[in-house]
Amino acid sequence: MKAKIFLPFVLLCLFCWGCNDSLDSIGTGIQPDEDKIKVFIDTLAIEGKTVKLDSIYAKSVNGLLGAFYDPQYGSLQASYACQYYPSEGFGTIDSIYTPGFEANKIDSMRLNVLYASYYGDSLAPMEVSVYPVVKMDKNYYTNVDPALFCDMNTLLGRQSYTARDLNISDSANLANQATNYKVVSIPLPVELGKKFLDEYRKLEHGQGAYSSPEAMAEFFPGTYLVPTFGKRCMLNVEGTAIYIYYTREYKTKKVDSDVDSVYTRPNASILNVTKEVLQLNRYTGANDAFLLEPTQDDKMYLKTPVGICSQITIPVSEMADAVGDRKFSGVKLSIEAYPKDTKKPYAFDFPGLGTQVGSVMATSKLLLIEADSVKTFFESKRTADNKTSFVTVFNSKTHSYTFDNISNVIQNEIENAKRENREPQDLELLLLPVQVSYYMYTNAYSYTSYPVDITSAHYLYPSAVTLRKNLKVEVVAVGLQ
Repeated sequence: MKAKIFLPFVLLCLFCWGCNDSLDSIGTGIQPDEDKIKVFIDTLAIEGKTVKLDSIYAKSVNGLLGAFYDPQYGSLQASYACQYYPSEGFGTIDSIYTPGFEANKIDSMRLNVLYASYYGDSLAPMEVSVYPVVKMDKNYYTNVDPALFCDMNTLLGRQSYTARDLNISDSANLANQATNYKVVSIPLPVELGKKFLDEYRKLEHGQGAYSSPEAMAEFFPGTYLVPTFGKRCMLNVEGTAIYIYYTREYKTKKVDSDVDSVYTRPNASILNVTKEVLQLNRYTGANDAFLLEPTQDDKMYLKTPVGICSQITIPVSEMADAVGDRKFSGVKLSIEAYPKDTKKPYAFDFPGLGTQVGSVMATSKLLLIEADSVKTFFESKRTADNKTSFVTVFNSKTHSYTFDNISNVIQNEIENAKRENREPQDLELLLLPVQVSYYMYTNAYSYTSYPVDITSAHYLYPSAVTLRKNLKVEVVAVGLQ
């Protein structure tokens, strides 16, 4: 029985071997030498370094508030200035029903900061101070100096807080943390609330601050919120609003009677921060100058959202000489990350983890882009096109960030150099953490869904990582002999 099985197997092997020999001859033997394809495969060494952007583009109605310290990467402070939209006034203009009653009496005024999540120690004591804005220009870059548009000598309000509301039980806090907003409520002067009421009375004549957002910005240019104590917690701010609480007198009929009855009821006039008005986010770092110092160690850094990033130099001219007339078909760049020190409490997270960002449909990624394209890319809210910009996410198995093929940007520089009759220039590519917004597209035929990227923004959350700066790229180029 074994002999019967063995004989056909031997014949099959001989047949395949014979066929393979014939195919090899036909595949290459009859080709002219000038038509034969030659593949270039090599690994080239490149280097990176740490650089810092002067500022980052941070146009958003959300932001961070607080201060955070990481023993490895230094500190981070987040503050913001904002205008207010005249969304909800004081209702019907004053009606006095009782002699001596002050209609629409202002009881108190508070600035509420709403947040759903935070970074760091939830029990760390923190403090926020509020100052008036004098004039706010439309500049969404984070290098704006608050002393140029704020009155830092006039304190509107100050409040201490902890991210964890200690008035709520542990079980209730755990059950509600995913759905309920938490609030830091900062008292503001009652006299300021009275000025808002006086402005609202002008609305009867089509005048005053409540007639338009521009008029409100002229009357009340906004507030600047800055942390003034604590360094262990940052709030992920989802909204900011001013509440002006007042008491009004109302007239109604008594039950089963035509006799008038007068009663008072508390109300609130609300001014919200919306996308129609300005919010300027400011992020500053401290104790992180060492990240930018040249070092002999094989290290470069990323730290957000203060604009500390890694720059990689691609020696295009050297690569072009190596491959000759062939064209790049594959250039793989892999960047290894140093392990995170898990023993340090409240450390910065890694950027570009591919996880959801906040409560919106956005994921964290790592962008590779030419340095001179950064400004246009973020101001235009573009997404990576795999030609001049590329994104990837952290691979926990290899502990690295890998860009599978960046050959387009290299080949494009070579072809531009030929057209312009010049030598190819080295490419300066930046690694920048980003948050990419997306929507879910559903295929009508296969009923499968997948995310489609729509906009990109700088990653505006605390993160940091140490990368190896001595890198290698795997190059594949093809062409005729």
